[in-house]
Amino acid sequence: MKFFLNASFIILHILFMSCTEKRTEINKSELQGMRKTSAEFMKTLKGILLREMQSNGVVEALSVCSDTAQILTNNFGLQKGVFIRRVSFKNRNVNNYPDDYEKKILAEFELLKQNNELDDKTEHFEIVKQGEFSYIRYLKPILIQAECLNCHGNKEAMLPEVKELIRVKYPEDEAFGYNVGDLRGTVSVKKVIE
Repeated sequence: MKFFLNASFIILHILFMSCTEKRTEINKSELQGMRKTSAEFMKTLKGILLREMQSNGVVEALSVCSDTAQILTNNFGLQKGVFIRRVSFKNRNVNNYPDDYEKKILAEFELLKQNNELDDKTEHFEIVKQGEFSYIRYLKPILIQAECLNCHGNKEAMLPEVKELIRVKYPEDEAFGYNVGDLRGTVSVKKVIE
C-alpha cells in the first residue's frame, strides 16, 4: 500500500509539473507554420497592391492600401488563428505603431541593417508570456522594394496626386524617404500557445 501511495504521488507530481511548466522553445513545426503565415500574408498583400497599381495606377493602389489593408490584415489573421500586423517606427497609419515587444525587435533589425547583416533570411521568434497567456511571437523584416518608392520614397519624386492623398488620409505620415533595401518595418505574428 505504501508503494502504491508513493508511486501515485510521484505520478501526480510529474503530471502537475508538466502542466505548469513554462514552455520556452518553439518546435520546428510551429516555426514553419509562423514562417508560412508571414510569407503568405505578405505575398497576398503585395499581390493585391501590384494588381491595383498595374490596373488602375499608383493613386488607386494607395487608396486600396489605406482602405483595404487593415481589413485584409484582420481577416487574414482570423482565418489563420493568429494576430498579425505590419508595424514600423516610421508609420503611416497610426494603427501600425509597434508595441513594446515589437519596438525591441525592430531596434534589433535596425542595428542589423546598419551593420549590413539584415537580409531576406532574417527573422525573430520566441515564446513570450504576456498576462495570463503565452504566445509564439514571430517577426520578419519588411524591406523596401522598387515599387514601394511610389508611395514611400522621396516626397519630391512622388506624383502630386499621391502626395495629396497621403496628406489628406495620413496627416501625421512618417513613412517616406526610403530607398530600395531599407528596413520599412516588420510583419508581426502572434499566436496563443494552447
